[in-house]
Amino acid sequence: MNKLYSIDIEFSLVYECLVSFYAYVNQKEAKNLQLGAEWREQTKQRLPASFASELEDERWEVLHRVVLLAAQSPAKESVEQFLDWLAGLPAGEMYERLAPWVDSIPLNLGEIRDQSLRLLTRWHEHYFSHIPKQRWERLRESAAILQKRAASVEAPALIDEATNGIWIEPSDHLKRVVLVPQAHCAPTTILDFHRGMATVLYPVIDGEIIKEDTLKQLLMLTQCLADEKRLLILQTLAEKNASLRDLQQAVSLAKSTVHHHVTALRRAGLIRAHYLDSTTAQSYSLRTSALNRLPHLLSDFLQKGGGR
Repeated sequence: MNKLYSIDIEFSLVYECLVSFYAYVNQKEAKNLQLGAEWREQTKQRLPASFASELEDERWEVLHRVVLLAAQSPAKESVEQFLDWLAGLPAGEMYERLAPWVDSIPLNLGEIRDQSLRLLTRWHEHYFSHIPKQRWERLRESAAILQKRAASVEAPALIDEATNGIWIEPSDHLKRVVLVPQAHCAPTTILDFHRGMATVLYPVIDGEIIKEDTLKQLLMLTQCLADEKRLLILQTLAEKNASLRDLQQAVSLAKSTVHHHVTALRRAGLIRAHYLDSTTAQSYSLRTSALNRLPHLLSDFLQKGGGR
């Protein structure tokens, strides 16, 4: 029996600043984000032309290792505090903070720190610092609720609840999971496994940025269900947990097509993806809680006008 990992639930605008930068730079994921292309174009107009042009190069994506540093940082009460801490972080200490969790570390850590610091400082100056802090109260409230629930709910079930369907299996290697609310990449969860630690940046719909009403929730579920192959996948998972290969055999489609379908089902919360020490899902299972919500959402929409 593998020992259950510990879980830390953190709220800090440092993470949201990093995620917002990632949402802007990683254009390939834009179609999956509820912010949409309009947000990116509006944000681009706020940036100095030279900086916006520089950010078209997706190699500037700095999220994952900097998130790991943020999880280790003693200075993240504010974005400014974290950036000051990062600016003064010697390359040797940076190595010591990353080494327990990362298998391979680049030799040019000082250069990476300086590059990341420059990009994030300008991003904060021209975009993130202009967002009123009260817009992030939903994130703070979400973290507070999960911290209370952690006293009575085991870590895997709590992560499943927060992420709408990600289940992190205990293992001999995994010691700690850092669970962080974020809004800019909703409805996507940003999951990373390091050596002995996982970071889970889970989506929270913030009414000031993305307003998700009953109609949108209904559409997400019903549009996802309006596909024969996805219904067959759900039927297969109703019988037993299955790997991607098992599902591929059940529905007779290419692996890439099945992966597309299970990703859509997972984002809608209809299925659960099980992870074991890797960002590749080991298996999938039916998430009956989401199916049970469907008639309630429909009834609520019909009776209350969907919040309009």
